[in-house]
Amino acid sequence: MKHITQLDVFMAGTRVGGLAMDARGVIWFAYDPGWVANGQPLSPMKQFALSTTPFKASSAVFDQLHGVFNDALPDGWGLLLMDRYLKAAAGWSAHEITPLDRLAYIGARAMGALEFRPVIKHHETQAELSLDRLAEEALLVQEGSAADVLGALYLYGGSPGGARPKVTVAMERGGQACISGFTNIPDNFEHWIVKYRSKDGDPDSMGRIELAYARMAHAAGVVMPPTQLVQATVRGKNEDFFAVQRFDRIGNQKLHVISLGGVLEITHRAPSIDYSNLLKAVGFATKDQREVSQAFRRMVFNVLAHNKDDHVKNFAFMQMGKDFVLTPAFDLTFSAGINNMHTTAIGGEGRPQLAAVRRVAKELDILKADAIIAQVFEAVSGWMSFAAELSIPTEVAQEYWLAISGEPCFAEQLVSDL
Repeated sequence: MKHITQLDVFMAGTRVGGLAMDARGVIWFAYDPGWVANGQPLSPMKQFALSTTPFKASSAVFDQLHGVFNDALPDGWGLLLMDRYLKAAAGWSAHEITPLDRLAYIGARAMGALEFRPVIKHHETQAELSLDRLAEEALLVQEGSAADVLGALYLYGGSPGGARPKVTVAMERGGQACISGFTNIPDNFEHWIVKYRSKDGDPDSMGRIELAYARMAHAAGVVMPPTQLVQATVRGKNEDFFAVQRFDRIGNQKLHVISLGGVLEITHRAPSIDYSNLLKAVGFATKDQREVSQAFRRMVFNVLAHNKDDHVKNFAFMQMGKDFVLTPAFDLTFSAGINNMHTTAIGGEGRPQLAAVRRVAKELDILKADAIIAQVFEAVSGWMSFAAELSIPTEVAQEYWLAISGEPCFAEQLVSDL
């Protein structure tokens, strides 16, 4: 198998442009003339303004790849599956695989609307899927099994981001059937992501915990996609797993999505930005102060609900016509962070006081900031009730509550409400 040096980029069957890697390993992109005449920019950033002139990424942070295309690649779990497959199929070690090789592996299976050709062909799409079998295979991979895993796991688990095992599937509305979402799906099916537990570190109730967080965020006024629990039997044990409906799919239509990290071309793997900059970027991309206010609300939720894995890939935009809008929120769950610090700083603080939250609100002209803080605080204060509704073990729920209520910002708001 030869390494890929050129790729065509498509959206909805139309050629957007081309990617090419030069002899130095620098990757260039140029829009197709037809896209320049009739299409929309792939990013709100100036460098992606419609032009046929080739340009490279603004930084080398994504191994010379432009941020919007890096968003099409998985990390964590999906990257593990990709590396394992390409090692077996082509003999390539991880350091030998180029970004264009990875995009060719993804082909038409990326999150969002971008598709890449030519495709590195691998396992055939299966008409019917078993969440039980996929969960079993995910466990084998985590255990380091040398056995070849099910082809379907490479296919359906290889595109989503994040560290936890997950698969993208189409599920029957109100039913139990599960099929591939990589071809056109029937009207009574919807696109979902199902998250399995990590073998080490996740409690048995992880799916219920994430669903409780989703409900709590919704009560806090955070825009959320539909969520649910799905059941699977893993090694004879019945388990509940968290599932979230994909917002980048409407039936068989794909929507273009770009993360904040993709827009700014900065990595999510280390702290790199403050929420004040994040909110300014939301305003720049959307030109809508209501979206800035919604992003502020998500910041407040992350702070009060102890979600410290709030990096730049967990905020994203989708293209609606000529405009970019915030996507619904995703990956909201309890996270201790690195050294108990938020990945994205709040007014310069990694573990903020309430004053830091208000400084960000003032700097960004957030209207009714105190009302937003109060609504989010009220929702998060109900954590034990959300946990009880989903039968999360009391000792697990209380452990989370001690961490949530022990944060300085939460404690200050509690005192101010008394």
